[in-house]
Amino acid sequence: MATTPANSFLINLPKRVWQGLLAFFSRLQWKLTFAYALSTVATTVVLSAIGLGLMWYLNFWSNWLPNLIAESLLKVTSVLVPYLEQSPPDRAGLNGWLHNVIADDNLVINIPTDEGQPDSKLPGNFGPVVLMAVVDRQGRVLAEYPAETTPPEALLRTQIPAEAHANLEAALRGETEPGTLAQRTANNHIFVAVPIMQADQQLLGALFVELTYPIEESEFLWLVLQQTILPVGGAMLVVGLIAGTVFGFFIARSLTRRLRRLAGATDAWSKGNFEVLIQDSSADELSQLARQLNHMALQLQNLLQTRQELATLEERNRLARDLHDSVKQQIFATAMQVGAARALLAQQPDTAQTHLLEAERLVHEAQQELTTLIRELRPAALEGYGLAAALRNYTADWSRQNQISVEVRVQGERPLPLVVEQTLFRVAQEALANVSRHSAATAAEVHLACTAHQVNLTISDNGQGFDPATTNGKGLGLRSMRERVEALGGELVIESESQRGTRIAAKVTTA
Repeated sequence: MATTPANSFLINLPKRVWQGLLAFFSRLQWKLTFAYALSTVATTVVLSAIGLGLMWYLNFWSNWLPNLIAESLLKVTSVLVPYLEQSPPDRAGLNGWLHNVIADDNLVINIPTDEGQPDSKLPGNFGPVVLMAVVDRQGRVLAEYPAETTPPEALLRTQIPAEAHANLEAALRGETEPGTLAQRTANNHIFVAVPIMQADQQLLGALFVELTYPIEESEFLWLVLQQTILPVGGAMLVVGLIAGTVFGFFIARSLTRRLRRLAGATDAWSKGNFEVLIQDSSADELSQLARQLNHMALQLQNLLQTRQELATLEERNRLARDLHDSVKQQIFATAMQVGAARALLAQQPDTAQTHLLEAERLVHEAQQELTTLIRELRPAALEGYGLAAALRNYTADWSRQNQISVEVRVQGERPLPLVVEQTLFRVAQEALANVSRHSAATAAEVHLACTAHQVNLTISDNGQGFDPATTNGKGLGLRSMRERVEALGGELVIESESQRGTRIAAKVTTA
């Protein structure tokens, strides 16, 4: 099946759409928006991971759970006081109480509240019970769970692991600090012993319990992740993503607006309009940059104004030099010829006539010289002809006045910035003026070549040439040409050799 233009358009449409979307979302505003959103997501994930790690640490690496069990048992030991105050102690009552706080081999503690209020049960359970016992002040077992397996009056310390002895002894000394009454061992067993005391702090005995940890680490982490982290973290993630996107969008839009103002001002400066200043009243780094750029623009404006004034002064000096070297000398010679004619008019009219003819010729030459200077002051490029046409017109008049043949060659003619046209036209004027005054040439050539980003102007002659090294910067015309071209960031090359002519090449880069 042949591919028609319509089919080709439809095939390329998804690619164009994706390219358009990619270009749109590649803008700085959307990059900053996505950065805010992703930072919010990353923060939520990190906080969730920290929460999970903290819960894992508290439950499996710290003494938090054993201390909590000790604190809970301290609140219920008052229930056992009546059983121990009897003589002998009420073993049956103690055993009944032990069976009440153990359900399905798990320790579940009811904490009594103020009188008249129902008992408060601690949420959940503390894990499977391995051994739970009530002992008297000497550490003899009075009641235990599971069913009584310890001989009557046996010491509990002989029935429990050695690492639990310190906890039991602390309880039998009447200590109430959970840190000394409870511990968690490396094999995930919990030992807790708490004192049983009367209201006047008289020690009656102790309550001891050995538990295994209620859950494996992997199961615990999965339950916390499933029941807490994912629901809460997921909700925070959605809310944070929306809030981060909205917040980032408006913050980024404000920032990109300020950057666009910077770009607009710099674009105006690139076109030579330094009156445009950046308006930014904030107190951050962008505002500081804007103030520095504004200061730079003002300095550049002053520099350009100074350069224009210097260029004007240079033109005045060159015009004064040309008037002195040509028109003034010709007028002086004319005056001499007229004076001689007046002195000879009465006695030698023929000779006087000759002097008058010479004076007429000198006046004509002065007129031509003034015409040339006027054209130099107002080059053809300023009148909309373009550089190539201006060079053709100027060289035609120059060739006729100086009796030197000129060939003008133009390649790639195109519109150029006015400042470039003016500079290159001045270079051509000065170079041809030097040809007519100093070279004794019979032919010259002007070659203008334009490319997309560069323009080259070359003026060459077949005159007597000179040694560029001997000028040593004394030639005002050569120095003027070089300064004009370099002011545009270009390059001027002067090549000359005695009796072999001169070649002047100017190269300027354009946008």
